[in-house]
Amino acid sequence: MRVYFAPCGIALGHAGRCIPVAKALRSIGDEIFFSTYGEAVQFVKKASFPVGVVPPIRVFEKEDGEFDFRRTLSIGPKNLYTFALQVGAELSLIEHFKPDVVVSDSRLSTVLASRMRRIVSVLILHQLRIMIPHKRPIVRKSKLRVKANVERLGLEILGSLWKMSRVIVVPDFPPPYTIAKANVVPSSQYIEKLRLVGPVIPKHPDDLPEQEELKRSLGFDDRPLIFAAISGTKAEKLMITKTISEIFRGFPDRYNIVLSRGLSDAPTTETKLNGGRLRIYNWVDDRYKYLKACDLLVTRGGHNTVGEAIYYGKPMVVIPTIAHSEHQGIAESVEKMEIGRKIQQYDLSKETLCRAVDEVMNSESCLRSVRAAQRFARRFNAIDSIVKITREVAGKG
Repeated sequence: MRVYFAPCGIALGHAGRCIPVAKALRSIGDEIFFSTYGEAVQFVKKASFPVGVVPPIRVFEKEDGEFDFRRTLSIGPKNLYTFALQVGAELSLIEHFKPDVVVSDSRLSTVLASRMRRIVSVLILHQLRIMIPHKRPIVRKSKLRVKANVERLGLEILGSLWKMSRVIVVPDFPPPYTIAKANVVPSSQYIEKLRLVGPVIPKHPDDLPEQEELKRSLGFDDRPLIFAAISGTKAEKLMITKTISEIFRGFPDRYNIVLSRGLSDAPTTETKLNGGRLRIYNWVDDRYKYLKACDLLVTRGGHNTVGEAIYYGKPMVVIPTIAHSEHQGIAESVEKMEIGRKIQQYDLSKETLCRAVDEVMNSESCLRSVRAAQRFARRFNAIDSIVKITREVAGKG
């Protein structure tokens, strides 16, 4: 079977969850080809898959990592032109590879191109409803109504296009542990096509040594270990890791800390500070070792990262990106599930981060909630489910 993967190229999360599925399919003899853009291109190449590069859709950010809605909106016509070019590029690549099935991760251009080429497609998508970004809570009811109506309109317009896929796979949990609760709101147009399969987890906790053994192998003592795994766009990662690294320099010596800046295309370097208690890496090749070894995860609220933390039974402190509606919603979900705390970026300081870490580490109710969520998560194996769905859609099941 020939499978064509097309993940969104903004940041690494979409490619990051397609690659493990592609590896599973390749292991049973299927041929794989990728199409993407931006930072994801080198990431896919690093995983030893062939990749076709398509024109990139651009979004803008401010210096603090906040999504720049106005600047992005200002190039709307250009992005529409780029989208048309993307569809053309996809048509050409699909014609060249001749797949049995197309797997699109959050890319409408690929869904349209596969439909034009009469190739069945599977869509991986957790942002069913796109939320309008806002920096501060909206108080006025009239504004809330307008926002809700516009979001609903977007849901239905996109829904009329997403439904061209044979199956829509949502890599999230069903209630009560849905991670992106605000986004996993389906349109009635395709609700019968939905499959909630849980987050994609490339390496399960049981595949690794015990936590204490991992700590020792990584050179840490018995102090609690904090793992800060930073995700997002490259500009955002550079900005927030500069801030967090300065904060961690002044952290109490009762903690060991690992900070991964998430820069996959940078040299793999290690910087040891505070007598080795703080270690800073551009990139860690096997972050699951650190995830299982740690006692607490600091994250931006990326969907994949939060899902992995739940599987690994790790409490979290979430620092969501300013005005990033998905990250903000996920941070709220983490607090409502009582599996962590959130700190807004504009409130971030040594005092607020240290207080949040102490609160989570010393909260028995939080740790109980984390264990309950982990038990629930173990019911799901997203990679096996997506492989099965893909093969069934292609008529190979």
